[in-house]
Amino acid sequence: MDTGLLIALLNPTIALALGAAFLVLWSYQRHRPYLAVLALSYSLSAVGFLLQYFTLPIGMPLTKLVSNICFSIAGCCLAGAIVHRYGRKVPYVGIGALACGGLASFCWFLFIAPDLTWRILAMNFAFGGISLLVAAELRPVRNNGPTEKILFVLSLLSGVNFFVRTLIVVIAHGPFTSYDGFYGSSYWTTALLSHALLSLLIALCLFSAAALDVLKALKTETFTDPLSGLLNRRGFEERGMLLLRHCASARFPVALVLADLDHFKALNDVHGHGAGDRVIADFAAKLRSAAGARGVA
Repeated sequence: MDTGLLIALLNPTIALALGAAFLVLWSYQRHRPYLAVLALSYSLSAVGFLLQYFTLPIGMPLTKLVSNICFSIAGCCLAGAIVHRYGRKVPYVGIGALACGGLASFCWFLFIAPDLTWRILAMNFAFGGISLLVAAELRPVRNNGPTEKILFVLSLLSGVNFFVRTLIVVIAHGPFTSYDGFYGSSYWTTALLSHALLSLLIALCLFSAAALDVLKALKTETFTDPLSGLLNRRGFEERGMLLLRHCASARFPVALVLADLDHFKALNDVHGHGAGDRVIADFAAKLRSAAGARGVA
């Protein structure tokens, strides 16, 4: 098999495998829609890379446009999914403006003033801007855990890759006048390899985040009463011991409050168990509010 074709198929294969993996994860965790968005992102990325090598019946210029549209949607989906996963507000306007600006520039240098080098710069700078925008959104939460910190660093590296690597290669080996020999150039080789490495690292980090979500949910189910949402005995004993040790080391006073609902059986008998459940849930909410961040309910 031709070495160029083998390298060309590397990214689509990796992207399709990652897209399928995220789709399987989402099928078991439908309440986490960001997993479905990640599956879509990696699948579109695979299509984009395939269309760089295989021309559709619509002709080469339109095929390149479709390829870059796939890349742009994939980048937007990936950025939005990452930001959403970490509880940040997705900057739809910023992401959309960068993607649309890159595509508009691409179209200009494809149809109006044909120039392959400027098409490369336009799309890479757009993707670099999206990467740095994700890094800016992750910056406030980067110290919340290892996956947040790793993804923050990877977002910065991705932005540097799109800006710095592209400029260095274009200055050193450009300008590129046509697609003849382009797919054997140093630009394309470094682009494929860097994308493969970064996409794998980002995906592994997101897989770890999904696994942590599952473990957190299992721990919550183990330590929490499903009706009230309060800690059960097992959860209370573990959290209570941590709180006692903290208060002892900080010399803080500790209070234990025991509360009971009077005539609860009569409430169930008269108004039904549904009403009783609502009373328990409402009482539990008041306990959580009274305990605040420092207490354990």
